[in-house]
Amino acid sequence: SPSPQPQADPASANAAIPEVNPVAPAAPELPLGPAPPGSAPQAEAAPHFPTGPSGSRPGPETFRQRFRQFRYQDAAGPREAFRQLRELSRQWLRPDIRTKEQMVEMLVQEQLLAILPEAARARRLRRRADVRITG
Repeated sequence: SPSPQPQADPASANAAIPEVNPVAPAAPELPLGPAPPGSAPQAEAAPHFPTGPSGSRPGPETFRQRFRQFRYQDAAGPREAFRQLRELSRQWLRPDIRTKEQMVEMLVQEQLLAILPEAARARRLRRRADVRITG
């Protein structure tokens, strides 16, 4: 059995901030790859999104906006904010069906749109074609 990790002093100023560490009990990690056969992924157990008019799941843009528009005030503290942001990111990036490379490409494309001059951004949004940053 591995030796226990030293615990942070609860009286310290950073005690309420969740650690982004796989051994931290407050933030259990979910696998990024597909779940093993016969196991139920936590992120898909109870969807937290309303279905569209046709009964279908909203698109990635809807989930991206929910992730980006999330505010700390919407959560009951830093641990809950961390949990909600993780869930929103998984709904947007869909690590259950996308490769790491595809998820990185989505993030890079979003950042590219954010830094493009307004005219180029408008052209890119009108075009709606995939820009392949990598190979």
